[in-house]
Amino acid sequence: MSFQIERGLFKFDFTDHHAILGIPVDADVKEVRKRYLKIARGLHPDTCKAESEAEKKQADQLLSKLVNPAYEQLSQSNREYAVSLGHLGRRLAAEGGKLPVASESAKRLAQGGGKFR
Repeated sequence: MSFQIERGLFKFDFTDHHAILGIPVDADVKEVRKRYLKIARGLHPDTCKAESEAEKKQADQLLSKLVNPAYEQLSQSNREYAVSLGHLGRRLAAEGGKLPVASESAKRLAQGGGKFR
């Protein structure tokens, strides 16, 4: 099973591990682990509360193909990923308003010039 995600940074053929785990870019290793464990508990075949076998199988695939790799990448201090994320951010900032912004928080961030605090 392959996943086609057409939103966010995935549109640029970039796997946004922070988005997968739903954590901020500046999250520390403790935050990464805490969020990973919460998601993994919900998707793991032994604890998944899905009603059908198909849903359980899909949850397991999400865990193994998206969530686990995101955790592995972010639980280590991976300089290459951080540099790639920075380059992509600068590229998108240079493109200006060409990127569609959907969420309310993203709209506020875009209006503020993209500065994180």
